[in-house]
Parts: sequence; C-alpha cells; structure tokens
Amino acid sequence: MLSDKVKEFYSELSEEAATYAKENGVGSLNAFKTIFVSYLQEAGVTNLADCEIVSFKKTNEKMRLDGYAYNEYFHSMTLLVADYNSKSTIDKLGKTDIDKIIRQATKFYRSCKTSYFDEAEESGEGYQAYEFIKQYTNETEVVNIILITNNEAVLYVPQDIIIGKITVKFDVWDIERLYQCLFQNAQATKVVIRLKSKYSEALSLIKVDDENPAYDCYVGVISGELLAKIYKDEGQNLIERNVRSFLQATGKINKGIRDTLSSEPHMFMAYNNGISTIAESIEIDEAASTNTLSVINVLHGWQIVNGGQTTASIYNAYQSKISLSKASVQIKLSVIKDTEKTNEIIANISKYANSQNKINMSDFSANDEYHIRMEQLSRSIYIPTEKGKSLDRWFYERARGQYLVEVNRQITPALKRQFKEHNPKSRCISKTVAAKCMMAWRGFPDIVSKGLETNFVIFSEMTKKGEIPEPSETTYKDMISKVILFNECDKIIADHKFGGFKAQQNYYTVALIGKYFADKVDSDYIWATQSISPEVAQIIEKVMYIVWNHFMNPTTPGVNIGQWCKKEDCWELLQRRFEEEL
Repeated sequence: MLSDKVKEFYSELSEEAATYAKENGVGSLNAFKTIFVSYLQEAGVTNLADCEIVSFKKTNEKMRLDGYAYNEYFHSMTLLVADYNSKSTIDKLGKTDIDKIIRQATKFYRSCKTSYFDEAEESGEGYQAYEFIKQYTNETEVVNIILITNNEAVLYVPQDIIIGKITVKFDVWDIERLYQCLFQNAQATKVVIRLKSKYSEALSLIKVDDENPAYDCYVGVISGELLAKIYKDEGQNLIERNVRSFLQATGKINKGIRDTLSSEPHMFMAYNNGISTIAESIEIDEAASTNTLSVINVLHGWQIVNGGQTTASIYNAYQSKISLSKASVQIKLSVIKDTEKTNEIIANISKYANSQNKINMSDFSANDEYHIRMEQLSRSIYIPTEKGKSLDRWFYERARGQYLVEVNRQITPALKRQFKEHNPKSRCISKTVAAKCMMAWRGFPDIVSKGLETNFVIFSEMTKKGEIPEPSETTYKDMISKVILFNECDKIIADHKFGGFKAQQNYYTVALIGKYFADKVDSDYIWATQSISPEVAQIIEKVMYIVWNHFMNPTTPGVNIGQWCKKEDCWELLQRRFEEEL
C-alpha cells in the first residue's frame, strides 16, 4: 500500500511533467522521461549520467528505446525504456508488464547486432542510438536495461541474460523507489563488506596510535585483486560519498595506471597514492590481531572518498584479465565515531587527500560553496514588479528534490498554492541546467553537448579556478538572464521544427550569440522584463539557420552529427564559417 506522501509525489511529478511539456513543446512522455532521469542523475545513479533521451518505437515489431548512455569506466552501455501513466491515480505494474516492456528494449539491442538499421533513416533517433551503440561495441562489457515508471511496480526484476558474450542486466525504478531515493535516502544503502566470509581474505591494518572522539584511523595495504572484486560486486555503491561524475573522466593518468598494472605491477604502490576510505564501524578478529596489526573481517558502511579513479582503473584491468597478483594498493581507513560530523569529515578527507587527477572531485558536490551561495541568493532576490512589493522569485535547486521538499513544508493547501504561485516550477532551475546555460553562453557548446553531468564537471573545475564569477547579486541576475535567453532560444527553435539535434542547435546558437552578439544581449533588460528583446529574438532566428546549415554540412559526410557536436573542431569550424559570411 503506497503512502500518502508517495501519492502526493506522484501528483507533483505529473504536474511537473505537464508544465515541462507545455513550456518545451514536447509530449508528456518525453517530459516525464527527462524529469525522471534528471532526478536519478542527481541522486547518483551513475549509469544514467549524460543519458540521451529519445523516442523510438516500432509497435508491430515490439521494439522500443527511450534513452541511452555509455559509461567509460564500467565499460557499460545503458538502455532506457519508460512506462508512463498520465492518469490522476497510480496503477500497478505487474511481472508480465515488466517483462513485456523490457523485452522491447532488449529486442532493440539485439537488432543493433544485425543489419536491421542498415537502411534506416540516418537522422532518425533509432539510427542515432544504433550508431552510438555500435561505436562502443568492442569496449562494452555489460549492458544495463533500466525501466522507469511512475506506476507502482511489483517487487520483481528479470534475471540477467547473455547476448553473444555480453551480460545484460535489468533494473526497475518505480514511483515509490524514486520517492524513497529522493526523500528517505534509500539509495545510500550501507555497504557491508564481509571480507573473511565472502572473499576469504581479511584486511590487516595498523591502527594509528592517536585516540580522539571523532574517528579511528587505520593504514596499510589492500591487494589489487581484492579491491577489484569488491568494486565489481558493489559498483557505484562504493563511491556514493564521492562525486559520481568522475566516472566520465579520461586522460593520461588512467592510461598510466593501466600500463603500470600490465607491465610493472610490482611498482604500482610506489607510483600510486592509494585510496582514502571511511566506514561507520568495523568487526575485528581479536584472536588473529596483534599489538601492531588489527585484522578486520567486516566493514560496515564502507565508502571510497578519494581514489575512485584508482579503484575503477584497477577494476578495468581486472576485467581485461590483467593479473593483479603482484599489485597492492595503499589504503587509509577512517572509522567515524562522531556520526554528527560524518559529512564534514568526509568532505575534508576528499578536499585534502592527494588527488590522482587535476580535477578535485569534492568540488563538484552540491555542498560546494558556490552552489550554497547561489541558493541563498535565489531565496532573497525577488523579480522586479511594476507596482507594489514583489513576492516572485526564481528557485535555485542546489540538490534535486529541494523544490518538492519546500512545497511539502507548507503546512496547508492554501500555503502550498501560494508558494507555487510565487515560486512556480517553471522558475525552478537546477545547478546542472544553470551550468548548461552559462557554459553555452561562454562558448563551450561542444562540452555542453557531452551531457549535463560531464558539462557540470568542467563547470565546477572552472569555478574552482576562479574562471566563473563568484556569486553575488549581479552574477546571480546575470545567470538567470542567460537561463531565460536559453529557454527563449529553445522555444524559437522548437517552433521552426527543424527535426533532430534540437538540443545541440540550442547550445551552438547560444554560443554563437555569446561570442558575436554579446553587446546586443542586455542582461539588465532581461532580468527586469523576464524576457528577451525583439531584437535578440531576431538574432536567434538568424543564427539558428546558420547553425543548422553547419550541422547539415559536416566535414566528413555521413558522420554522426550528435557525436560530431561533442568535438571542439565542430565549434571551431562553425566560427570560421560564420566569420567568412560576415
């Protein structure tokens, strides 16, 4: 039996989908998929990071696909399929329904391994997804098929299957699970690592002789093979306290780790900084321990807060059959005793521990000072009004779900209506969407095209370096003006019905305006009127055709436009073409 809170959340989600559909000129199903996936992304479901939402359906052939994404570290392809209920009440999704829907996505994947799409329209979403899947065929080790639904699903998930040599795993997210994830922290399940009973290998560490009320510290070595096995079993659950987006990072460091494991495994510990971990409690084998060594059999609430890249790289080597028998990893384990300071201690461990990468993952948290300050500004700055006192605001959502939490804090229906009137969902802006609008304006459409999560990582790095202006009343209003500009651009492009690649056309159009027409875009005017000027609207109409013609004439005929848009040379060529026409 669903609780009243879940039913209320269902209504809120339906209302949000309806508003999104109206404002973005999309169908209610697409709106639902976009919103549901954004919630999961913010909650840390890593295999849906940068998920591309599509609508491909062949009813007669019992085949469909609603989204896709690829995770480079897990070498996993994720396919999304959706079940949307537009009624005012929640239905039950049974075992037969789940199997039927998931089989449709499974058939799509099977079709990608045949000649089915050879004669398909290249601009179609199905073909684009096929090209994307084909691009990663040799690297893909596992396929995840995820069903999302706003109905209540029975407690059933299909068993894994094998297609060719690929393991296909399934998962189901219904309205109740999403609610629990967002409001009851159900996603952050406590990881229990039973070292002795499951892996037949205890962890022998030296306890640091420094008694304090906050934590106990242990240092030592964990075998690379044990770490890889644990990571294979637990996956993203191990890094929930870290930033999920690091899984998208690539570079020379990763290759160096892999090369060392392959050619000089005995040197791995000398070259690598190791991992920093925390646990809520541990179980020590007192009989096997000595005065100097603590033999740990069980880790409760174990999390890797620094060294996720090292762990993922070791896992990849393990999956590639590289021997880890001689590879050891330095480990620091902090067992938190003062639970009230858990988040603070973890944040500081991530902040001050040695980083394997130039990007410090702790800076990408929703608790970063930049986002806290932007949130505070959004709660105190009101939209101008011609007469009287203004009560209307934008709502900066530092963490997904904050808006709904605030709505539910209103104790009466009348107060809820009043809150929504002055803080409508249409003016709720998430940190990732704000970063998207700002990065497009600042001339990084290729980065934005890689997805909200990847873009947010780069945006956060720029914030850390001081390349993004610090939060202030002026910069907050300027950020909102760029969001309004982006939204208006999206509406104009949608009205002209170009076809595919609307998102990329938005990014590149805003980027071109930001570089060549910035003097025509008055942020103060946009903030004061909450709209763009007729002159700016005309500029958008001019520029969007230039961008579309650019997309239709790539340097390599037949190239996947969606993938080309992610490359810097696509943006550089557009600028050259534009300047040649001036």
